Amino acid sequence: MSQIADFFWQPFSSGALKLLPKRDVGIRAKSKRADRIPDDPQRPLVTDYHSINNPTMRVRVPKKTPTPVKVEAKVWFANERTFISYLSMGLLLSTIASGLLFGSRDSPARWFAFAYALISAGVLVYGWAIFQKRLTMISARDSGNFDLLWGPIFICLALFIAILANFIFRLHEAKKHTGVNPLSFTYAWNEAGTKSS
Repeated sequence: MSQIADFFWQPFSSGALKLLPKRDVGIRAKSKRADRIPDDPQRPLVTDYHSINNPTMRVRVPKKTPTPVKVEAKVWFANERTFISYLSMGLLLSTIASGLLFGSRDSPARWFAFAYALISAGVLVYGWAIFQKRLTMISARDSGNFDLLWGPIFICLALFIAILANFIFRLHEAKKHTGVNPLSFTYAWNEAGTKSS
């Protein structure tokens, strides 16, 4: 009968309770972990961080089981964020290219629109390739370098060359149309004088 009552009324069996270490003298019967301060006047020193040096209370440290390395979520999100930034840049360039293509009537502007469209397609393909490469590296838990410096440099260089070529072409076209270099100081002075009068 006591075994049945012990089974239903106690959270642990009497055999399991016998395996627990005996309480030390001076510790209250219903003490909590924070209350395990001995009642005797001997207090632990500050150097041992208020711990109780009780030889009967020993805790076995569990062994560490080897588990696979978990990749944090911020690594996956950083890869996706980089891909989204390349997508937004490529879509912005394609918007500029389509605006030039459908808004201009002369053929040089259309050629520059095709150049911007090629650069935007290159940005989109490069962003996708980088995303897939980093995804493979993250999945393989590769500790290699994720930085690729040459891609953004080539993108900026291609944009700079396209914009500079567009500027130079428009400058020569304006010089051919007016007969005067539009960047000269005398041309700007004369234009300002004619507009003010």
